[in-house]
Amino acid sequence: MKKNIQRWIPAAVVPVVIATAAIAVPAVANASPSLPEKTPQQLLELVADSAGTPFSGTIEQSSALGLPDVSSFAPSGGGDSASSALELITGSHTANVFVGGATTQRVQLLEGFAERDAIRNGDDVWLYDSDAKEATHVTGTAPGDLPDSPAITPSEAAAKLLASIAPSTAVEVVDTAKVAGRAAYELRLAPNDANTLVDSVVLSVDAETGLPLAVTVSAKGQSDPAFSVKFSKISFDTPDASLFEFTPASDVTVETETLETLESLEGQAPDVAATATPKPTVVGDGWDAVAVIPAGTRLTDPLLDQLTTKVDGGRVLETSLVSVLLADDGRVLVGAVTPQTLQAVANQ
Repeated sequence: MKKNIQRWIPAAVVPVVIATAAIAVPAVANASPSLPEKTPQQLLELVADSAGTPFSGTIEQSSALGLPDVSSFAPSGGGDSASSALELITGSHTANVFVGGATTQRVQLLEGFAERDAIRNGDDVWLYDSDAKEATHVTGTAPGDLPDSPAITPSEAAAKLLASIAPSTAVEVVDTAKVAGRAAYELRLAPNDANTLVDSVVLSVDAETGLPLAVTVSAKGQSDPAFSVKFSKISFDTPDASLFEFTPASDVTVETETLETLESLEGQAPDVAATATPKPTVVGDGWDAVAVIPAGTRLTDPLLDQLTTKVDGGRVLETSLVSVLLADDGRVLVGAVTPQTLQAVANQ
């Protein structure tokens, strides 16, 4: 598999890390807008109804997970799957996002004068690295079979976090705010679970469309937000259809992949949502759920040796919000829980 696709479909830890990661919003200088009162249930319904809303905008992501910024570790235009995965959840990143509908999306991750693009148009996906001058064309038999784009937008993060709501979660509307010039409600989720590392989550919900404009996840025992993504600007005009078309320049090296090819590549780690095997299982539910990815995904990046600690049964990557256990038997366990919880699940 080409190294540029590895940076967009990274090691198996990434989808779960993003799904459980905390996303926080810096304070805004604007006065809180006056909005009609809404109950938490009304806001949750508003968020659900926003699915499929077309938009375009710029998002900003930053993190404070207790990991170093590894962007300098990965060579320009590529890198091993683990360093690519960690690069997306450390440091700061800016991306342009365009959503025309359920099967038309484009994400441009900006890196200085270079960019990485993930473009989906129907049943075609293009992954493009301008610095490496490489592109991968991924085709599938049906739109639902294609890999998802990286879950880096507030709406994607909110959907995954809302899926973690358990009966013990306290849900309340705490304030209003201005995000990207839009009036928004702030919905706070506070898990009452001793096993999770998540202290609270705040969703900034657009008052008109219900689209999440920003998400905050704070970790227990940490004053600063653990991970943040927000729109700095947004438009709800439908993006032009030409944005979802891609024609590589003559000096770009192109590789064509089918989903069957991606699934059969031994030693690579495609997004678990896009593969038939191995499929993860989930132990528990709610905030302390643990995803167990079966043996078969090789994580051999030397960077992991520097960032993980040897424990009984494997090696642990521990952050303020997410723990990852690379078990000796080849399994990968991930959750917003303590390493001890992962070890206990691994021993079941």
